[in-house]
Amino acid sequence: MIVRRFVPVLSIVVCGSLAMAAAVFGAGSALGPGQTLFSDTNANAFFGGKGGPPEGFSVFVNQGLNSFEPEDGGVTTVNRSTIVKLTVFTATGGGGACYVIPDSDFVVSRNLQSATLNTTLTTANMCKGKGTPTISSDAPPLSTNGVLPPVINLPPSITINVTWNGTGVTSVLRSKSTFECLDYSTDKSSTIRAAAAGATGSISMLTGSLTASSAVVGSTDGTIDVSGFLSSACPFLGFGG
Repeated sequence: MIVRRFVPVLSIVVCGSLAMAAAVFGAGSALGPGQTLFSDTNANAFFGGKGGPPEGFSVFVNQGLNSFEPEDGGVTTVNRSTIVKLTVFTATGGGGACYVIPDSDFVVSRNLQSATLNTTLTTANMCKGKGTPTISSDAPPLSTNGVLPPVINLPPSITINVTWNGTGVTSVLRSKSTFECLDYSTDKSSTIRAAAAGATGSISMLTGSLTASSAVVGSTDGTIDVSGFLSSACPFLGFGG
């Protein structure tokens, strides 16, 4: 059951990341008034698949503007950081968490032909609330620390190493969008690039090196102009979380 539940999620991420990122034109709600320049790099990979071993993991990394929404419904904060969303599944269960890591632990080549993630995830650097890219929500939805029952207890320290190798940018999406609600408005212009890739990875919770069944390296660049503050009376339009 665990494998069947995770495969559709990562399929959406890999195949629909460009469309999803373009659709979230209300995503600047956590930003204050004014103009913000953004330049994000990201990568995702799914190690597992239908008919394969019951053990595997998925990983999504975003370096750039990230938002953190407190569990208690407090004020969402935005900062430039690198987050990792990790999901691990075994024959007996699955679990996942969001982490903040040093920028130097995630490196992406300028032409998106390669990327590396070499880091140690600890309880101390878990996201303080729900962490997600501010501009584009092309990461799988993941609540703060425990997700998708049945849940296994993640160890306090997890070492993960992933290498992506691709052929360069294969898809480019340029978009402009506006959003208005009451006294709040956003005007966004972005260029989203994606490169299909192969990936190999290892994680200290599982034995040996794994080959990804799907992987993508991408980037999002542009500007967003925000006027006013978003009211709770304004409905959210778009996809993603």
